[in-house]
Amino acid sequence: FPFQHEILYEWMNLVYLDMDSQAQIQEEFEERSEILLKDFLKKEKYQLLCEALENKDIQWSSRGPANKRLYEVAEEDSLPDILKEFLQFLRSEALFLLLSNFTGLKLHFLAPSDEDKDAGEGRAAEAAGHSSPKPEREETEHHADHHPCQPDQPDNTPEAQDTETQNGSGTPVCAGELRRWTHGHYTLVHDTQATEFALDLLFFCGCEDWNPEYGGFTSYIAKGEDEELLTVTPEDNCLALVYRDKETMKFVKYINQRSLARLKKHPNRTGFWDFSFVYYE
Repeated sequence: FPFQHEILYEWMNLVYLDMDSQAQIQEEFEERSEILLKDFLKKEKYQLLCEALENKDIQWSSRGPANKRLYEVAEEDSLPDILKEFLQFLRSEALFLLLSNFTGLKLHFLAPSDEDKDAGEGRAAEAAGHSSPKPEREETEHHADHHPCQPDQPDNTPEAQDTETQNGSGTPVCAGELRRWTHGHYTLVHDTQATEFALDLLFFCGCEDWNPEYGGFTSYIAKGEDEELLTVTPEDNCLALVYRDKETMKFVKYINQRSLARLKKHPNRTGFWDFSFVYYE
């Protein structure tokens, strides 16, 4: 399998690998620039992720500065294997191609660009869908070792911007991190936010009975306006995809004291986790 296709079948709810549902998702995404995919992973895989996230050996470090953000990020080297594998999945070429099919963005060299659309519409679709013939050998060869993603780059800091985008080859790239959110955490909108076109991916774990009034949701706003364009609320085994342009800013709402009430029902659950990635064309 070129593009590690089997990685998709291993992790994902097969509904989303069906060609028809991919076409439907793309239609909705192109209309709204965002979509929420529920039950995204196979149940048993999702359970394993949630269990692994409780692991006491994971090292979490605090992310600041306080005038921009406060939350915790996992040190990838300290993660149990299953979490490392999931991060690999999020950085895989197979997922790049699938996200291209979901969104119509050109996140993979096999994804049809606008000019190709009429000519070879089915090609990228075939490669990430059920009917996946092997693409021609020479096409895959020089991309096979290419790992377009970089770990540990927060999604909205200027430091991350340089490394992500100066890839030179025009090859799509991504950056992402595993974050832990608890009482007192937040991010603020600030001017140095990377402002190019980007696809945000958020995948949530451990947020059963999370109430939006606790905060912790991601809010998208138009630059210079207070008007909210979209809110993404943490939801178990849910994948959110949001396309933002230069005029769109985002922040994660401060997690307030009310969130502690949830401890009555879930004594070990002080907050939730998310995998936050940004993909660039």
